[in-house]
Amino acid sequence: MRPIFETLRETHPYRLLLIAALAVIVLAQAIAMAMVTRSQVQKAQVREATQRSVQAAAASADRAVAKSPAPAMDGVMNVGYAVSR
Repeated sequence: MRPIFETLRETHPYRLLLIAALAVIVLAQAIAMAMVTRSQVQKAQVREATQRSVQAAAASADRAVAKSPAPAMDGVMNVGYAVSR
């Protein structure tokens, strides 16, 4: 079996040009796929972080509502007493 460089040296120049063009196209597609994948991962991370913060805010609001006293009825005033200083 002959080495690859010897085989390439004997091929027609147009065939070498075609091989080079195909190699460039494959490389460009691989780079584009990597960029798209990276951007999709970043968008998913941002979306998940937003969902977690919304869920945490909703959970803290639910806890605050559960701890707060019942709302006063209309026309009734709540009065609190403070220790004098």
